[in-house]
Amino acid sequence: MNKVFKTALVGAAVAVTSFGLAQPALANSFSKNVGDGTISYTDSSDSFCVQAYNSEGARWVEVTLTPVNGGGPTRTIRDNNNYYGHSGSTCTSLATAYEDTYYRASVRTYWGENGSTVSRGNTYFYS
Repeated sequence: MNKVFKTALVGAAVAVTSFGLAQPALANSFSKNVGDGTISYTDSSDSFCVQAYNSEGARWVEVTLTPVNGGGPTRTIRDNNNYYGHSGSTCTSLATAYEDTYYRASVRTYWGENGSTVSRGNTYFYS
């Protein structure tokens, strides 16, 4: 009986220690250069922002946010630079998404000097 008690006590200690060392929520903040601008996510405010660089003529950055695991809203946002009269960033809230929703951000950019629209691929993150 004493051996069973010790085994149970060690098992409980391992479980408590594992729980104490468990990873925090998976959401993360980031900022990323996407060629003609930047994209960023701020976890503390659940805010996703897009900003086109304010140089070298007309530019825009467009992002479609899609929940991969179905736990939040889909959004498409575009930021036009100061050539179009807008020098700041454009943001959207993901506050209505379930905690730790896994998102795909599909990015496209435009640079007016050479008239090209470019797919910049996907970035994945947790909200």
